[in-house]
Amino acid sequence: MLKAVSLMAVYDDFAWFYHRYWNEEFHSAAFPILEHIFLPRLPDRGRVLDVCCGSGYLAGLLTARGFRVSGFDASPAMIELAQANVPEANFEVADAAHFRTRTKFDGAVSTFDSLNHILDPADLIVAFRLIAAALKSRAPFAFDILLEAAYRTDWAENFSLVCDDHVLVIAGTGFDFRTRLAHCRITTFRKNGKHWRRADIEIQERCYSEDEIDEALREAGFHRTTCYAASDLGMAGQLGEGRVFYVTEAG
Repeated sequence: MLKAVSLMAVYDDFAWFYHRYWNEEFHSAAFPILEHIFLPRLPDRGRVLDVCCGSGYLAGLLTARGFRVSGFDASPAMIELAQANVPEANFEVADAAHFRTRTKFDGAVSTFDSLNHILDPADLIVAFRLIAAALKSRAPFAFDILLEAAYRTDWAENFSLVCDDHVLVIAGTGFDFRTRLAHCRITTFRKNGKHWRRADIEIQERCYSEDEIDEALREAGFHRTTCYAASDLGMAGQLGEGRVFYVTEAG
């Protein structure tokens, strides 16, 4: 269904930690929002495209509601976890700015500021165009994205976690207001038998303005777009700071 242009992704070594420590926390706050602004617009047993699906946590929630889910992510390790966690859904390795599908979906969704990982504004437009092409006429597309207010907070705060068989260290290097890029360095250790495996990862996100997002959606053919502040929809604390949810409609 979906074709990838690369089998490499920076999230591969972070996938296990992401699934264990972040997925449930985020989606326990995000899914009630999707229940309010997105799910009522889908038909029963509708086909949903999960864009940048990660380890499949959202796909599992949607599948449990009876939706037929297909998801893709650029990280093979994330897709391996997704396939194991949600065998009822279909998953492929693919990049948001290069995927292809012949299926027409009843809706598409992307969560956990996944679209901020698209660093080139031209690629964001391409991704929106590909998502629009994968949707039926008037099908909804919902996503969340971080605005500048999020990067002015402790988005890249230092954090460490030490357990008997795994260690995680996050060192934020902050947000560059000139390039609009945020940087975060992650070091992980996981014990395998008597040996420890270390991985060093650099995560980058791009801060898009609301004008840039609106223009990219228009160029991709989306319309009837609504934007909500996550905090107004009940997402409290740092998760909701500077985060917005969009719902738009394919042409």
